[in-house]
Amino acid sequence: MAKVQAPTQAKDGWRTFSTEVENQNPTTLQWPEKIEGPTVWDGKYLEAHPDEWIYQLNDSEIKEIDAAIKHFFTLEKELIAIDKASFPLPEFGKVLQRHKDILLQGRGFTLIRGFPINNYTREEQAAAFMGIGTHLGHRKTQNGKGHVLGHVKDISIGSQTKAVYDANDPTTRIYATRKAQPFHVDGTDIVGLLCLQVSQEGGQSSVISSHTVYNRLKEERPDIIELFKETWHWDKKGEHGPSDLPYLLAPPMTYYEDKLFTFYGPHFWETVPRLGIPVAEAKFEAMKYVQALCDKEALEMWLEVGDMQFVHNHQILHARSAYQDSPELTRHLLRLWLIVPTEEGGWDMPFAKREGVYFYGVNHSVPLEAE
Repeated sequence: MAKVQAPTQAKDGWRTFSTEVENQNPTTLQWPEKIEGPTVWDGKYLEAHPDEWIYQLNDSEIKEIDAAIKHFFTLEKELIAIDKASFPLPEFGKVLQRHKDILLQGRGFTLIRGFPINNYTREEQAAAFMGIGTHLGHRKTQNGKGHVLGHVKDISIGSQTKAVYDANDPTTRIYATRKAQPFHVDGTDIVGLLCLQVSQEGGQSSVISSHTVYNRLKEERPDIIELFKETWHWDKKGEHGPSDLPYLLAPPMTYYEDKLFTFYGPHFWETVPRLGIPVAEAKFEAMKYVQALCDKEALEMWLEVGDMQFVHNHQILHARSAYQDSPELTRHLLRLWLIVPTEEGGWDMPFAKREGVYFYGVNHSVPLEAE
């Protein structure tokens, strides 16, 4: 497991929000009556038309990725050092640039299918995914352990592999359990998933445009939009410095530079009472309403082995149903968190600068197995 020197403690930035001040929407800002354009789409239409969002790799692209994997290992570098130069994709890189444009300027998600991932060792699988990721953005750590390559796998009590976490502990991140993951965003610009293995049952993936959700709420429940403009408390799940607050103050929705940003994660909000912070019943009701709305209108998909799904977090909510593993089928996905600077096409950030660090004071690492 490769490591680099731990960065020094920073004064601002947690999931691209300031930790020094309350992140607030300006009270004088004019919000749109309706959002229009490619960021707004119908999930059930796309579900019926998979050719519009699934990209099938061809033989030459598979060979080019394979050659990049082999080239990287001839350099004798550690995985954590992989970059665009050490993972060259002269032709497929142009395709990835088009996908990057779709992520940042279009519908906000894409799925790349057809890579024969089982032909490779775990280290080669990691290199392939991380190398492709370098053509879309810059890696960011994902947790308090400093992982730049994540594992979405059940390692909670009762799992088919090992018991590291208690799924009922409020500080446990859901990606390490088999529980359902409600609609949410991750703490980065782009999140990528590579499917290594499917479960015995369940684990369906869903995505929906938060801009579509905004339009529906504007029609049906404008009071929820007003509630989402307010500053909410978000539990940091114990992943913070000893002198830092254990929570973040940020609004679920922010309108900035003519773009709607969504910061939304029920699992990081519903546990704030453990910190002694009361929660209004109206907020619980709002989250239940949004979850039901997303369940009804989202694009649902089953990830196949070798699939790579990429999602732009500022405009897409994603979810996963509960699942069950068996000794033969244990669900396992690799995960990347990628940041895209404004000068490379990323959105201007409303509250704090982008940082490649989720948690300070730990070494960055590339674990090849969930831990």
